[in-house]
Amino acid sequence: MSHSHSHAPGENHSHSHGPRPPPQQQRRPMPAPPNPAIQALIDAQYDPVDLKVDGSIVHCGPHNAVVCKECNLDFLRLTQLATILTQNPNIIVPPPANMNLLNKNLSTMVKKIKDEGNSNFKAGQFDQAVIRYTIAANRAQSRAPWEPNDLLREEVSTILANRSASFAGCHDYISALADAEAVVEMRKNWPKAYLRKAKALRGLDEFDEALDALAIGLSFEPENKVSS
Repeated sequence: MSHSHSHAPGENHSHSHGPRPPPQQQRRPMPAPPNPAIQALIDAQYDPVDLKVDGSIVHCGPHNAVVCKECNLDFLRLTQLATILTQNPNIIVPPPANMNLLNKNLSTMVKKIKDEGNSNFKAGQFDQAVIRYTIAANRAQSRAPWEPNDLLREEVSTILANRSASFAGCHDYISALADAEAVVEMRKNWPKAYLRKAKALRGLDEFDEALDALAIGLSFEPENKVSS
């Protein structure tokens, strides 16, 4: 089809507009056929296993055990992998073979930000300390789900204990208590968690509950002196 239209003032131009050719679809390359020798080796080593899958839990068929000594089967790592992928559907990169692998770069970053918060706290800059501890806690909680839970628990609980003290320094005792309660849940036998809770309760004029929190904390370390 041919028509005319203006491209500039006083200038006419005519050309044809025909149907555009359909885009060419790229053909996917066909996979190479398997090497017969390797396929034969795989077939020779193939040993079918009687297993059952219950959600993300893999266990042996006869005994319903994830680790079964009688069948000489161990599905623990397979179950861990299935659980991680089931609970985290947005994971793009699969977990590494060694699921205890630690992200050292993240550990360094979290420690650096936490140390900055410590410096703010020592300088009496409690509001700035709260900000740094919040960033550190968020970074720590961004760890991949296959990293060691004990590390994450210790890392986050320490940061939140420090943030609780910073909130108390800002006279925000409700936030200080919330952080202290979270730390108690994560590390029930850590005296400092109960000290932070006691200080927050004291700030809220809940003196009896503060004494109870101190008593629980001291029960874990009877010789520990009450300090900051």
